[in-house]
Amino acid sequence: MNNQNFMGLGGFLWFTGVVENRQDPLKVGRVKVRILGHNTESKTILPTADLAWASVMMPITASSISGVGQSPLGLLEGSWVMGYYRDGHYRQEPIIMFSLPGRPVELSLIHI
Repeated sequence: MNNQNFMGLGGFLWFTGVVENRQDPLKVGRVKVRILGHNTESKTILPTADLAWASVMMPITASSISGVGQSPLGLLEGSWVMGYYRDGHYRQEPIIMFSLPGRPVELSLIHI
């Protein structure tokens, strides 16, 4: 059986990106991420508002449903993340697996 629609069999597409918005209107912990090689760097051509919402993986110690368990909001704007596309080559359903360590060279203008 050669089913290319089975996750991982047709290719597992990784990505690296930077978080640009964490104000999820559904309040389920999603973030908007500008993904290197997939999205343009230009915020004029592709504004942050037009980026896809990315879901954030949670550990098995958090149910991540109906406000039960740990909060998924540990990421801040400017955080570098890695993940994969749940829908493979369609690249419309990004899933954040973890964040990458970093050290900003200037202070953020975003106020919490």
